[in-house]
Amino acid sequence: MARKTKSEALKTRQHLIDVAITLFAKKGVSTTTLADIADAAGMTRGAIYWHFDSKVSLFNEIWNLQSSFALEIRRKLKTQTHDNDLQLFREIIIETLKFISTDHRQRELLQILYHSCEFNGEMYSEREIRERIWFNRERMKKLLRNCISKGLIPVNTNIELMITIIHGYLSGIVKNWLMRPENLNLNEQAPEIADNLLVMLRKSA
Repeated sequence: MARKTKSEALKTRQHLIDVAITLFAKKGVSTTTLADIADAAGMTRGAIYWHFDSKVSLFNEIWNLQSSFALEIRRKLKTQTHDNDLQLFREIIIETLKFISTDHRQRELLQILYHSCEFNGEMYSEREIRERIWFNRERMKKLLRNCISKGLIPVNTNIELMITIIHGYLSGIVKNWLMRPENLNLNEQAPEIADNLLVMLRKSA
């Protein structure tokens, strides 16, 4: 009986998280209350407070559970070795964009990250969330250094600046796609987006 009770509690907790993600994405984090989430989940307010003592703790828990994003992308990669880091980089971008465009939950999460949240207080910052779920600066730095050492991009590439440019390029595309998805077929055009970025990388100075 104890195991069943624990299992049910975990199921209830996950249900609340799922409902919160959808409401945060649609209504915004600041305008969504714990009472709104409880009502949408078909639960009492006491039930949600038993699992989360504040909206901030619920918000942060959402991102604590998203660490599988990078693992999901790695499983989709055709290039499993680092023989050609530039090709690996291209595949990472393509699979990431395809995953974002076809996975409803990832779309909701990115809607929260880029359009539905005013970050403050003890909430995870946008940078922390970004690093956690899809754009890790240290991993990108390592990959670009490997590209330089193998002569795949210019030796005088400013890595820190290039990472900022790459992030601006990709996040700008995702933000605009979220606002007007009819203007860009992110799934079909992912290779073209990646190839344009690679042209810039190969010519960087």
